[in-house]
Amino acid sequence: MATVPQKSNFVPAASLDQRPAADRERAPIPTPRSAPTPTNLIRQLVRNSPFVAKNFRLYFQNAWRRHVRGTKVVAPYAVTFYVTHKCNLACSYCTQKEPDVFSEELPTAATIRILKKIRKETDSIVITGGEPTLRPDIEDLVAAARQEIKFRSLLLITNGTLLDRKPRILQHVTGLIVSLDALSADPTNPLSKPAALPKVLENLQFAAGVLGPRRITISTVIEEWNISEVERLLDWCGERGYVFAAQSAQLEKMPNLQLLRNPQYHALVDKIIERRRANQQPINGTPHTIETLLRFKTFECYPTMFPRVYPNGDVFYPCEPLHTIAGNLLRDGSLRKIFARGKKTYGDIPPCQGVCYLFGNVLSHYYVNDFWALAGEFIR
Repeated sequence: MATVPQKSNFVPAASLDQRPAADRERAPIPTPRSAPTPTNLIRQLVRNSPFVAKNFRLYFQNAWRRHVRGTKVVAPYAVTFYVTHKCNLACSYCTQKEPDVFSEELPTAATIRILKKIRKETDSIVITGGEPTLRPDIEDLVAAARQEIKFRSLLLITNGTLLDRKPRILQHVTGLIVSLDALSADPTNPLSKPAALPKVLENLQFAAGVLGPRRITISTVIEEWNISEVERLLDWCGERGYVFAAQSAQLEKMPNLQLLRNPQYHALVDKIIERRRANQQPINGTPHTIETLLRFKTFECYPTMFPRVYPNGDVFYPCEPLHTIAGNLLRDGSLRKIFARGKKTYGDIPPCQGVCYLFGNVLSHYYVNDFWALAGEFIR
């Protein structure tokens, strides 16, 4: 089986944490807040009963797989579907720059057949790319996914530059994830995307008028150059009611451990965690998942919980970074069959030391290994 390449900078993250030991070990002091009343908690559970039922069903299903069948191949929670590899920007951290595994886009009808196959095994889908709004039929695809195929949750990840040209998207998605790494357009720094930023901000205002800000997540990638900008974005999201989400840039699939030498980075992470713990503003994740994600703590990945499907229906096993494709949804019919074939061909999920610090990977660790604590943090 393919193995994760070892990089010279891949060392235990704790060894690069240069803060004093007392600071590293001292637990943050929780901000006092009132717990939900039993009546409000029951109301929330009833209001979100399909979501609650799904989580408990998957918890017991995956507990059976892990502890009785002894496999790390868990059931899918949500599928990430790449509808295209094309993009109109060139972000430095983009993972879609490896054409050796790219696949062709299929016509609308065939793509809808892929969506129907996915829906048989999960009610949650994340549509991404490339830039999905570059597909001429993206409005028809999201309309079919919600109205015909009945996905309960449909998130679309976009750079936001073309939303005004595809307004019907906003009628059908349950949430929008917009990539934004800076609020200042610096003509001398192409990483700040000075040509695109004004249009993205304009389209964000347009989308918020349709969806409301709480259904829009601003997803930012932290690099050395934009730590101050990310702090501004955190405040800006809080002022406008957007959900804030952050992760660090990956260097050839590896975390940039040099960030742990930067006191400004640690101060930013502390600020994000403290605001999430105090529920001061909507922030994606829980204090524990954010700590693991942004400080590169050890975690165990369960990639089949958030499987990735390419435009032609190809499914990766165990994960996209290893470039191993185990089957195709149109040919094989189901993720379950493809995962079974993948396990037979490539073996069980490898112990890769959790090198891909992406939110879904970290979430899968807590979902499988610490479900009740994760649920408690979300409720609080």
